[in-house]
Amino acid sequence: MKRVLLIGIFLIATGVCWLWYSMNDLTPISSTTHIVSVELQGESSCKVTVSDPSKGHNRTKIETFESPSCSKLKEEDELTYRYFNEGKYLYIVSINKESTKDPLTGVITKMIEHEGYFYVNIASTVFGKETFPIDKKDWKKLNIRSNITFYIDHWKHNIELL
Repeated sequence: MKRVLLIGIFLIATGVCWLWYSMNDLTPISSTTHIVSVELQGESSCKVTVSDPSKGHNRTKIETFESPSCSKLKEEDELTYRYFNEGKYLYIVSINKESTKDPLTGVITKMIEHEGYFYVNIASTVFGKETFPIDKKDWKKLNIRSNITFYIDHWKHNIELL
């Protein structure tokens, strides 16, 4: 009897832990911070030291970007960037609240219409697989397996086609 009770408590505790873990995505979606330093590593690649207020006062972290906007970055700039593919690729959305309009390319793998909202799944050799919201007029112009070039202006807003 005690054995069954212990197994039951263990299963309940495991279920609670699994539920808590699945609800707490550890990868942030986007971040806005200030640049401490920039190290260019080529024409469109850079390592950027940014302030990290989540870790406390005067804490920093290093982020790596593959972006044409790397050459525009300088100390003290406010930087907004978006994480793709569970943090494996970082996209610079804006510098000092001004959109970079850095182009992203990929192939449409799926088109979704759900409750009046439109989405496209895009696979890219650069950022992996992601789902993006898109305007209805742009969604109607596209086809599955077609190439797409776009940029992101703001998180949770529709992608902009180029």
